[in-house]
Amino acid sequence: MWHLSLAMGLVVREILLINVSGEDKPGVTRAVSEVLVEHGSDILDIGQAVIHDSLNLGILAKIPKDQEVEQVQKEILYSLHAMDMKVRFQSISEESYEHWVGQQGKPRHIVTLLAHRVTAQHIARVTTTTVEQGLNIDKITRLSGRVPIERIEDNSKACVEFSLRGVPTDMSALRASLLELSAEMDVDVAYQEDNIYRRNRRLVVFDMD
Repeated sequence: MWHLSLAMGLVVREILLINVSGEDKPGVTRAVSEVLVEHGSDILDIGQAVIHDSLNLGILAKIPKDQEVEQVQKEILYSLHAMDMKVRFQSISEESYEHWVGQQGKPRHIVTLLAHRVTAQHIARVTTTTVEQGLNIDKITRLSGRVPIERIEDNSKACVEFSLRGVPTDMSALRASLLELSAEMDVDVAYQEDNIYRRNRRLVVFDMD
């Protein structure tokens, strides 16, 4: 099925947001990127997620001014038609793009939820806390393996990571809310700033003379 949707208004036609969805299969990203290569395009942003074999791929591309955006769209549609993928296009205005770029300077945070199984109530409580603190969710990632429906072992673990952006309204209240959630729902919740120190290994040495 083909879907073609173009945003109207004041736009810079060279910036194109491409959203692809459908059953996950090899070659989808290649099909889109090869068309963009033929038209000398730059990739400004890219993201992909797969849930239960359902693919969602997003690419923000800058099309050179000497290329026809409509032709790029037609070639992408043609490439993905045989794969039965849905495609949606949106032209991005220069103002919208610059505003989006400006958001990257905001502080980032990580909230990790660990439980025997993750329920909708767990997700609702965590996201309610983040909304109350004025934080926006950039990404949610399952870190653990796939969970069986019928059988959950005593030692089974389910883990979900929330990547957040923004300045908390009250950091003490944020930590207190997450601590309260952990105690009430018998889950482990960890909060940390998302910076270079979170990713690098650290060594602490005590000199006991």
